[in-house]
Amino acid sequence: MCFFVFYSVNTKAEVRFHLVSADWIAEDVREKMAVMQKNKINKLGELIVTSEVSRYQMRNLADCLQKIRDMIAEATATPEVPSKETSEMIIARVEKMNRERLRQKKIHSSLKQSRRVDFD
Repeated sequence: MCFFVFYSVNTKAEVRFHLVSADWIAEDVREKMAVMQKNKINKLGELIVTSEVSRYQMRNLADCLQKIRDMIAEATATPEVPSKETSEMIIARVEKMNRERLRQKKIHSSLKQSRRVDFD
């Protein structure tokens, strides 16, 4: 069982979502949300989301619920694994940039060496 508690002062809305009892969310997603949103979870295990973007309380409440949906979507998203060709292309670009950087350093060094005056 999962519950939402709505608190409000004038137009500000605050939603307290008990994350542990949300059995409709997969266990690994709940754990990931707990880690990602650890600063917004109190000692009782409630995820606290507030909103005061609008002058209307119902819009702020809808904004809080949307924030919770976004947090769930962010926790369920899996990072894309680059293909072998993409990773090879990135490695080639980095190597080329490093070669060019070292070439420019040698040019700059030789230019400064040529400006030196030897007083022997």
